[in-house]
Amino acid sequence: MRQARHPGAPLQPRRLSVPAESGGEYRLTLPPGAELHAGLLEAAGALGVGQAAVTLLSGSFARFSYLTGQPDASGARLATYGAPTRVPAPATLIGANGLIGSDAEGRALLHCHCVVVDAAGRIHGGHLAPGACLVGEAGLTLHLLALAGGGFAVAYDPETNYAIFHPAPQAAGEATA
Repeated sequence: MRQARHPGAPLQPRRLSVPAESGGEYRLTLPPGAELHAGLLEAAGALGVGQAAVTLLSGSFARFSYLTGQPDASGARLATYGAPTRVPAPATLIGANGLIGSDAEGRALLHCHCVVVDAAGRIHGGHLAPGACLVGEAGLTLHLLALAGGGFAVAYDPETNYAIFHPAPQAAGEATA
């Protein structure tokens, strides 16, 4: 069996968790032309939601770019993102899931992975490139499950040598977006 080893010491304990409860569920539609990351974070913020699980349900993209991993030639990490892959428009959504959490400065941040099919029937997928995904003419419908009491915050991970989402407690009444 092939095993991947990151350059740093494994996190102990390896599994982290923080209790959270539902802060409400929302069905939203982003309009044509909206940039996915900015549009979704703006819509969540208008609802007072700063931590959430997100599922993209239906729609298409007028512009779509994603990132995939590749070996890190520098050796500082096991892998790093490659150059963005731009999908010919239109790209039809097959499925996507993501998280809204907080970056290192406490601002809302979306981390989302998506699979689409292009006009020629080719399937594409990976980590959505922030600022590079525009909603198509039919809009984009999504489900937002707000989290209360817990969520995600970017923190440095010494094992992977990346700043990544970690479970994080959320103060009572906190809804930062």
